[in-house]
Amino acid sequence: LLERLASQISIPVENSRLYAKAEQRARVDELTSLFNRRHFDESLKQEIDRHSRYGGALGLVLVDLDFFKAYNDKYGHMAGDKILAQIGQLVERSVRTTDIAFRYGGDEFAILLPQTVTDDAFIVAERVRGKIASEMRGKQIRITASLGLASWPGDGVTPDEILTAADRALYYAKQTGGDRTYVASKMLPSLAETAASGVTSEKEALSIIYALAATIEARDLYTYGHSRKVSGYAVALAEALGLPSEKVAIISTSALLHDIGKIGVPDDVLNKIGKLEAQGWELIKTHPKLSATIVGHVLSLVSCLPAILHHHERWDGTGYPSGLKGEAIPLEARILAIADAFDAMTSSRPYRGSLSYKKVLEELKRCSGTQFDPKLIEIFLPIALATSSGGVWHRRKA
Repeated sequence: LLERLASQISIPVENSRLYAKAEQRARVDELTSLFNRRHFDESLKQEIDRHSRYGGALGLVLVDLDFFKAYNDKYGHMAGDKILAQIGQLVERSVRTTDIAFRYGGDEFAILLPQTVTDDAFIVAERVRGKIASEMRGKQIRITASLGLASWPGDGVTPDEILTAADRALYYAKQTGGDRTYVASKMLPSLAETAASGVTSEKEALSIIYALAATIEARDLYTYGHSRKVSGYAVALAEALGLPSEKVAIISTSALLHDIGKIGVPDDVLNKIGKLEAQGWELIKTHPKLSATIVGHVLSLVSCLPAILHHHERWDGTGYPSGLKGEAIPLEARILAIADAFDAMTSSRPYRGSLSYKKVLEELKRCSGTQFDPKLIEIFLPIALATSSGGVWHRRKA
């Protein structure tokens, strides 16, 4: 009887042990023994929630190996896997006991640093970078690491926002030669810091911002004059809606400045011919927030922030940066979204000519209710028709 009872008791105990082992395996990367991407996604959300409740700063470091592909191609995947396992252990030994290291995917790693301000997180990141550089120095193909550092809540308040900030910093570290750590918060244009410090007058700050907006357009040869044209279309739609002159003026100014955040996007991404890769696209998607950051430091432009920040939201809620839906999107932003898209479709690009009036009209109708406010599209269609016959539109055959 005792044997039978012991056997019955041991079954759930063994099942519990097996379940715990399976759960552990599901959270750990087999090659490096670090936590895996799935556990990273869960942990990032949990840590943000925890820091939201109890306060404090959260650091995120993304680590990408330099020259690993060349090493892998020359010595094969087995040798590459050994390097990844070795570097995984280096990362784990270089962080503090309170930090959490992950294999993020491929030759990328991630580190979460709870209750850590940016300066302290930078010290940890540099220790990781230095350890990798030192240990890999004897290899025929020397492997180093590029690191991007972002902090919650300064660089983002959602998992996507802080990841984008860290990824953007990592991209710059790679583009500027690798084997270095970039900090997302240190990459904002000096203009924002100058305006925020109060060193410049309101008038001087405005002059700098408009000059910066002109610089952005000069960098993008294929959309020169884009903001001025968008402003004209947005004003026409705002006036057709019967909005008061003060609101029309805000929309006009918002349109002129809506792309100013592209100062933080590298030229090779901004002027890339053809489809952007995922990393480049994520960089492009940072520009509304950066635009709002710059413009928000000038008191007289604060009323422009809703349109500038949210002009890439979509009526169906699938836009960015906040995923707002329907009338939760500010009216100014909904107007600007239509004007921005209209000019994009009617302007030439290095990979295509401007679309025909017929095609643009079809696109506006097709995207009504998904990308755009359907009521605004209905009002804008006659404006588009009038514009097409006014010489602004360079008509082409479809």
